[in-house]
Amino acid sequence: MNTSLSTFLKIGVTVVVIAALLFSVGYGMIETETNTYKDDKISSTNHPLDTSSSSTR
Repeated sequence: MNTSLSTFLKIGVTVVVIAALLFSVGYGMIETETNTYKDDKISSTNHPLDTSSSSTR
C-alpha cells in the first residue's frame, strides 16, 4: 500500500507542477499580448488623422 500511495503522490505532484508551469507561461503570454494590444489601441486613438471621433467640428 505504501508503494501505491507513493506512486500516486509522485504523479499528483508532477501534474500539479506541470499545470502551474503551463499556467504561468500562459498568463505571461496573455499579459504581454494584452499590453501590446493596449499600446496599439492607445496609439491609434491618438493618431492625428483619426476620423472616428464623435465630436462635431
